[in-house]
Amino acid sequence: MAAASIPETAERAGLTARLARMEPFTLFLSGFILLYGAVSLMLEHGAGIIGFAKAPYLNAASYLYALGFVAAGLALNKVTIRFFLPHPFAILFLLAGFIAAVTGLLNGNAQQYIVAWSLYVVTAVLVFQFFRNPRMESQPDTVVKLLYSPPFLAIALVFAFLSVFNKDNHYQYMLFEVIALYGMLVRPRLLDKAFGAIIYLLIHLGSNDGFVQVEINRASILAVGAIGVLHLLSRRHLVVLFFLIFAALGSIGYALSLDDETVETLPRNIKEAIMLMKGDNVYNHVSSYQRVYEGQMVMEDYRDATDAEWLFGMGLGRTVDMTGAADKTPGQHALLGATEVHNIHFLHFAIFHKFGFAGLALVGGLILTVFGMFFADLFRGRLDDIVLFFYFYLIYTIVFAFPASNFLIANPLWPAFFGLLTLMRRRNRKNAETFDSDDPVWQEKQREPT
Repeated sequence: MAAASIPETAERAGLTARLARMEPFTLFLSGFILLYGAVSLMLEHGAGIIGFAKAPYLNAASYLYALGFVAAGLALNKVTIRFFLPHPFAILFLLAGFIAAVTGLLNGNAQQYIVAWSLYVVTAVLVFQFFRNPRMESQPDTVVKLLYSPPFLAIALVFAFLSVFNKDNHYQYMLFEVIALYGMLVRPRLLDKAFGAIIYLLIHLGSNDGFVQVEINRASILAVGAIGVLHLLSRRHLVVLFFLIFAALGSIGYALSLDDETVETLPRNIKEAIMLMKGDNVYNHVSSYQRVYEGQMVMEDYRDATDAEWLFGMGLGRTVDMTGAADKTPGQHALLGATEVHNIHFLHFAIFHKFGFAGLALVGGLILTVFGMFFADLFRGRLDDIVLFFYFYLIYTIVFAFPASNFLIANPLWPAFFGLLTLMRRRNRKNAETFDSDDPVWQEKQREPT
């Protein structure tokens, strides 16, 4: 019996050792995807919780996992001393979060949401600092190798396939779409391109009353378009980009020329977009009017605001009354009921409501920084395919979050990607400085004294 336990103990030790030796970001990302899928499946099929109602539990699991990962990394001495020297952006976000939390408490806002949003801000900063300052040599190419290894692509395919026949996605939508797009556009192997195409197709299929149909939202269309532009810029296909933009404008013109009966046969989100561009009243479209209604409620909350509230916001935990909304689902699934809903779809209204103009300036500065980094790497010739994957994810998420803010706010993957990207760029700058030293690149070998 004792002899039989020895191999089992050794096997466990070997697995633990292998996990400890893995590149931190690769381990974090693979664990996150598996946890998210498992929790989503358990909530839907075990507890019967679907749709918007799953969001608080998925967010809680995601952020507790991220905090636990950082805590384990600190305990195992996986970061350098620079982890405790926050980046200027990290300091500003912590300060903004502290002011908003205090404001929320003074205004008597919902304490559950104050705790949740404080967790978002603190975890985002910790995750960013963690992956920006690893002790071991982080190899970002190992992340891409993991995502496009046959076992992982098979797991992604299973999650995407299961979600076709269920009420909600069992995966991180933005990450999986970027995996699919990057596989089709950038990866050289035909297997990766094929898997990417299949995953992309499954992502945009959904079941409605037993019938499988194409489902795509406007945020996804805009984000995919942004990825296409980034890819063409990275390959310097400026002529192709010009003609694609021209074709897109032509497609919009053609869509506007369609009669209403033809438009009615299109998927709901596309139909709404076309009808709105044709001048239809926004009040006739539930999804679009929902976002307008939320913006109206936010501005109504500012009717008697002080100068300090205009500058720093109404604080964390601030909610809006959804009882008058045409779309009843956000209010039905809110933890505190329809009169206290904290999720605002438009990113600028969501940030402004809780953080004021200071928060808008901070988030706007962060977004401009990401785009500035992309163009700086592009023009300096430092935009290789590995770096491009990180830009794909970061910029896709930004564009997607403009009409669906929670996908950026409650997303611990975004600061992780951003932290590792800044680390890569810092190392590239150091390598460039070493290469551009005053000494010549090639020197004749000096004769050794005899």
